[in-house]
Amino acid sequence: MSTPLKRWAPPRPLVGSRVIVKLLRRHASVQCPEADLVVAVIALAIVDCLDREPYLRAGARRFITGCPLDGWTDLVGLPPDFVREIARKGGYLASEEAHWVSVSRTRQAKPRVAVSELEVADA
Repeated sequence: MSTPLKRWAPPRPLVGSRVIVKLLRRHASVQCPEADLVVAVIALAIVDCLDREPYLRAGARRFITGCPLDGWTDLVGLPPDFVREIARKGGYLASEEAHWVSVSRTRQAKPRVAVSELEVADA
């Protein structure tokens, strides 16, 4: 009998990434290709807050909720609190603890095979 696995299953965001990019571009005080690039980086970090990979999700959340966002938003004239509010209201800053669900394993877990010194030498 296998034990159930836990995986993070956040709710669907209320708006898509294209809407966030358009909204941030509209509110940016600087209009140039470099500003579009900065807005795209900020929008990608917002979307990555719901990624399934824990290290990517944690890095994106640190970026959005921490000090690094301040420098990026200064480049295009956006208030950092406004960007955080957009991420929160858009559903991208979902609770880390509340959205873990149990899933059953579809196949038996195979025991890992130890690599012997001969196998390493042959490779």
